[in-house]
Amino acid sequence: MGVTERAKEVGLWRRVEVLGDVGILSLPFRFQMESAKEFAQEVMMRMNLKSVWGRFRGVRSEYRLSEYVHLAGEERSEVTYRENGCTFKLDFTKVFFSQTLSFEHLRVGKEVRSGEVVVNMFAGFGPFSVIAAKIGRPKVVYSIDLNPYAYYYMHVNRSLNDTPEVVPIFGDAFERRRELRIADRIIAPLPERWRDVWKVVHKHARSGTQVHLYVQVEVKKRENPLAKAEELVPEGERYRVVRSLKPTLYHVAVDLEVTRRTYP
Repeated sequence: MGVTERAKEVGLWRRVEVLGDVGILSLPFRFQMESAKEFAQEVMMRMNLKSVWGRFRGVRSEYRLSEYVHLAGEERSEVTYRENGCTFKLDFTKVFFSQTLSFEHLRVGKEVRSGEVVVNMFAGFGPFSVIAAKIGRPKVVYSIDLNPYAYYYMHVNRSLNDTPEVVPIFGDAFERRRELRIADRIIAPLPERWRDVWKVVHKHARSGTQVHLYVQVEVKKRENPLAKAEELVPEGERYRVVRSLKPTLYHVAVDLEVTRRTYP
C-alpha cells in the first residue's frame, strides 16, 4: 500500500510536503495522534526523511505562522531546501512558509526588469526577493518584515544565494514610505489585509509603479473567484488564483499599475 492510500486509511490529508530531509503532513481538525505518529514513521522510512511534522490549517499571529506538532524522527524544524534554482534556509515554526507559492515566486521573478527598484513589503525569509534578484537583475530589492526570525533568515538566504541586491529591512512595511515612493515594482503578499495594503501603496507609490497585490477572496458556492477578485479590484490587469484555503476562500494574485485614478 502506497503513502497516499495509507494516509486515506488513517484519516489524514494525503499530501506530504518535503523540505530537504523533513516531511510535513497536513492535519485535519479531527485526527488520532497515535495513528498520525504511526503514519509519520512510515513516511519517514519510505521517503528517507529524518523528521516528520504535522501542520494544522490556517495561520495565527501577526507573523502568519502555522501551528505544528512533531510526529516522528528528529525534533528539528530548521531546514534547507531548493526552490527555483535557489537555496533557502528557514525554521518553518518561526516564519511563514507555503510550498504552494513556489510558482508565484517564479512568475513574479520573471516580471522583474533589469535595474528596477523593487520593494517586497512582506518578505518573510526571502523567497520572492531572492528569486527576483536572481532572475530579474534589479538594482535593489528592499525586503521588509516585522518578524525578527524572518529578518534573520533573509540575511542568511541573501548570503546563500549571493544576491547582494536584496536589502533586508526589519520593520513595519506600512511605515516604510520612503521605499514605496521610489519603487518601480512592489510585491505585496499579505492577502488577509489587502485593502490596507492597497490604500498605503496607492497613497505613497508613484504613478507607473507595477504592483503584485495578493487578495483574499470569499465566494459563494460555484462562484468564480477570479470574477470576484475583478469585482473587488477592477483596476487589475491580470488575475490568477494562487491557492484555495477552503471551497469558499481563495488567494488571488492581481497585477496592476498605480495611477492617480486607481483606488480600492
